[in-house]
Amino acid sequence: MNLREALEEVWEEYGGEAVVISARYERPLGEVLEEAGEDGRKVWVEWGEVSSGGVSVPATHILFLDEDGYMRRDGSGLAVVSVEDYRRLRALS
Repeated sequence: MNLREALEEVWEEYGGEAVVISARYERPLGEVLEEAGEDGRKVWVEWGEVSSGGVSVPATHILFLDEDGYMRRDGSGLAVVSVEDYRRLRALS
């Protein structure tokens, strides 16, 4: 799956009401999806959690793959959380 496909799938899952968290930014899912354009980078999608200040919330993780199909370990992945859960995380940090 490529990045664009993954973001579209996550959009459907969250009904567009989500925030993307990365090492560089925290932005609405819609903005990230618009900028993705035809981004063909290969990704792996998995479900887990994001934690901050002792609070954990469900998250969808989008992990970038290298040219050999292995997960990159450089912190370049994205985490997507609902707007409500994002507010919970930020209220405690």
